[in-house]
Amino acid sequence: MASETYPILNKAWKATCRVLFGEEIGELSDYEEYLCEYLPKTARRKSHISGKVVTLAKDSYPLSARFVSSDELVPNKNYALNINQIKDIDSILEALTEKCEYTGNKILGNSSFVESSDIIIDSQYVHNSTNIEQSSYIYSSYMMRRGSKRVFGSGWTGNGEFLVRVVAGFNLHRCFESHFVTDSSDLHFCFNCDGCHDMLFSFGQKNKNHAIGNLALEKGKYASLKAKILAEVAERLRKEKGFASLYSLVADKPPDGMPHLNVAKEKEGSMKTVEKAFASAYEVVMKGKPPSITEVEGWLGRNTIRLEEVRTAFGSETHIPLDFGIVSKMPRKRAVGIEESFELGKIALDESSFSSLERLIGSLGRIAFFSAEYKKGESHNIIKSPLLLSSTNIYKGYEATYSENTGLTSLSLHSKYVYGCNRIIESEFCLKCYNSLYLNRCFEMDACLKCADSYFCHNCEGMGDSMFCFNMKGRRHMIGNTEVPKDTYAGIKGAILGQINDELGRKKDFKWDIYNIGAGKK
Repeated sequence: MASETYPILNKAWKATCRVLFGEEIGELSDYEEYLCEYLPKTARRKSHISGKVVTLAKDSYPLSARFVSSDELVPNKNYALNINQIKDIDSILEALTEKCEYTGNKILGNSSFVESSDIIIDSQYVHNSTNIEQSSYIYSSYMMRRGSKRVFGSGWTGNGEFLVRVVAGFNLHRCFESHFVTDSSDLHFCFNCDGCHDMLFSFGQKNKNHAIGNLALEKGKYASLKAKILAEVAERLRKEKGFASLYSLVADKPPDGMPHLNVAKEKEGSMKTVEKAFASAYEVVMKGKPPSITEVEGWLGRNTIRLEEVRTAFGSETHIPLDFGIVSKMPRKRAVGIEESFELGKIALDESSFSSLERLIGSLGRIAFFSAEYKKGESHNIIKSPLLLSSTNIYKGYEATYSENTGLTSLSLHSKYVYGCNRIIESEFCLKCYNSLYLNRCFEMDACLKCADSYFCHNCEGMGDSMFCFNMKGRRHMIGNTEVPKDTYAGIKGAILGQINDELGRKKDFKWDIYNIGAGKK
């Protein structure tokens, strides 16, 4: 990797390896493929201006559309559409085809030394990463937030430092190949651990220290075994330039002699409450008669993380997200619910399994179970939504964090009345909005910030009462990057919403979205 960020990131990599393994294991460039394994699918396109590679955080954009790097962007470009070109959706889209530009390589706020990355906010020294906020020294990672530092091949984590191949966590320090872990430190090869410190190859643990294979050890004995095992891990990494994922260390089949678990089933939520909240959001945003949410699940679920229903070996139901990087590769026959995971965590290996790394890995089949669930705080009226933090009235979503009234929405943070959205933050009354922050009463918005009452916009900021706009900032009453009188805007908006409501009412689907409007006729 020849770049100005590489020497700094390589230095951070070596420091991280010394912290994790007690020794360096080689150059960062030797581990490029290994550290990219856990990334969700992103898009690479070429700028129609310069031919340079444009990185986009989401792989939903049409191949035939036009793309531009943010450093080439002409902001607030006036498309100068005439009144005949903005009378309905089809005429607007026909006029936009040769004008609109999807923007990648978006670097925002106080960011510097960023390469091959998209949606980077207030971050420094970032390479091959997406959705990085207030973080530094980040390599081949995604969705890192809240002051994370020295992170390699990891994702979907806040407040983490010295992390390698860690996915799904919060408040973590010095962790390697561990997933769904929170408020923990010094974890290697661990899964679903909360409030734990100094652990190796452990699963389904809470508030435990100095454990290997779920077995708590005296501190001195643990330290001795840890040094020996991690030396073997480092040697294998140095030799093979990689290590098997935690999921692949065990066969995808339940172990012989499955234990009996008596875990209480959760009460199913109320669909009446879900329908009422969705109807409210739809009426506010679309100004029309709402369909039943169950009638339009296919439409709402497009461009979000959908869930696969899985029956566990213990007869309960759990869910695994699809098309979400390494998380989606969770072994189905070892999938369990979160409470089952903690019950199974009471099973431990014996010390004879710790004689070598190979023997330890060979024994994991007894204790290795995986859950894509996480539940913390008080949550109410939850239906088929496995990952929650203090949220209410959530329907078929994956991750609702301090959110209320969401449905078929993935990665909702501090948001209310949001449906069919993906990675929506601090927003209210939104339908089908993606990778956006601080939106109100919006529909089909992508990579937008602080917008209200707007529809079908891409990479816009501070927009109000606008539709079909690309790369605009601080404007109102815009249609296709063209300003129109307030009364004219209101009339066209009403006609367009009427067209959408009519088609949704008849077909329970609508063919256009923010990702395909730039490709012309569908």
